[in-house]
Amino acid sequence: MFSSSSPEVYLVSAGLVGITVQLFLQSQRLNAIPTVGSTNWGGSWRSAIKNISGTSGVVQEGYNRYKNVPFKIPLLYNWMVVVSGAKLLEEVKAAPDDQLSAAEGTNDFLKIAFIMGHRVANEPYHFVVIKTQLNRKLSTLYPVVEDEISVTLSEMFSSQDNEWKPIVALEAIQKVVSRASNRIFVGLPLCRSPDWLEFGLQFAVDSLGSAAKMDLFPSFMWPIIAGFVTSTESQVGRAVEFLGPIIRERQKIADHARSGEAVNMPDDFLQWLIDTGIETTEREITQRMLVMVFASVHVTASSLMRAVYNLAAHPEYLEPLREEVDTVVRQHGWTKAATDKMYKIDSFLKESLRLGGASSLIMLRKVLRDFTFSDGRVVPRGCYISAPSCAIHHDEEFYDKPNAFDPFRFVRPRSNGKDMKQGMISLAPDYLAFGHGKHACPGRFAAAMIQKTILAHIISSYDLKLDDDAPASCRAVEFGIFIAPDPTTTILLRKRAT
Repeated sequence: MFSSSSPEVYLVSAGLVGITVQLFLQSQRLNAIPTVGSTNWGGSWRSAIKNISGTSGVVQEGYNRYKNVPFKIPLLYNWMVVVSGAKLLEEVKAAPDDQLSAAEGTNDFLKIAFIMGHRVANEPYHFVVIKTQLNRKLSTLYPVVEDEISVTLSEMFSSQDNEWKPIVALEAIQKVVSRASNRIFVGLPLCRSPDWLEFGLQFAVDSLGSAAKMDLFPSFMWPIIAGFVTSTESQVGRAVEFLGPIIRERQKIADHARSGEAVNMPDDFLQWLIDTGIETTEREITQRMLVMVFASVHVTASSLMRAVYNLAAHPEYLEPLREEVDTVVRQHGWTKAATDKMYKIDSFLKESLRLGGASSLIMLRKVLRDFTFSDGRVVPRGCYISAPSCAIHHDEEFYDKPNAFDPFRFVRPRSNGKDMKQGMISLAPDYLAFGHGKHACPGRFAAAMIQKTILAHIISSYDLKLDDDAPASCRAVEFGIFIAPDPTTTILLRKRAT
């Protein structure tokens, strides 16, 4: 890439020396916080390289040794300080954004600026659109979402007879989730375009892969490396081919509306972005939509896939779940209000998510100004702070028999009236699937609605089971802090006997 005598080589070399000195000084200031893994510099690098293949083991080790006390694990070019316990988590939650930044933490780990654009990273107004439009309109949007789910399942499995057929679980669920989500994002007919759906799914995979490659280099090199390891320009250009004509047409409709003509305006996320007027070009609006595609489909599908696998592994729970679905739908129809009353479905999903989250760490924060915990321990500027979600979710202090799958674990507190805040979208220091505090996932309400509706439809229409030699729990694959279900996993499915 560079000649041995080029100025770029000296720049990179000087930068690597500088970042080595910076990390050494950081490690000195972090001495009061215990390290999991080797404490010497060379050993820390070896530990960091090992952590690339998955951090759940080292995080669990740290939690077992230092529960309720901050500990740190090495990253290739930085340190991650992990905290647990209600007191410490509250301190992180209460810290101002200009000191502990959730946005900068996410941007760094997912390389938002380089994969989806600097404006998307620096001006995340789409979160406001989620909170003020999407979350408030879920009941109104529910009929079209339920319609899309019903149609998609029917098309995918319409040829199923009474024979058991193997289904590649994650692939099938991604298709259903993608169509349901895109019905909200872009509406008909694009939400049913195989090319658009395939592009969206591949975009998310490619984006995570690009972010992982950039992690192999220090942050000062990201602007240089991004051009070689990402395909942002071509991907955004391809997305504009899909969305550009729709955006132009909708802008024309908006012009007619402003001139006093009676027009029927679409009601989806794309239209809400256009209506804000904050971004007006096809490219800008398209990049903003790609964030939604990236953030929603894969995590939602992975979470739901674990629940479907658990259902196939424990078919004895089909009947009580069917009874609930049939009863609620008979009384309320397929409505948002109906899914809100499906407490067993909700508990089944929440328990599946508790046992198999999307990451070993959550509540990711980047330290913008030195942060001091109440016990006097200091985390210097530039480091990261997070919470060990998986370790907490498997702690017997919080959950009876924490490693056992108990699908109605969260129904029992509802039934005896002790705790009505047991839904899968709830937030608590001992349940961190969606984060905690004001920076918790704003899209969790829509994700839960989609998951509950899909699972309810599957339960009411199909039987499921595993192959005789299948493992009792869904296999997982890890990369860094991220955890996903094995994409090759199959389940057996057939139509429900009428």
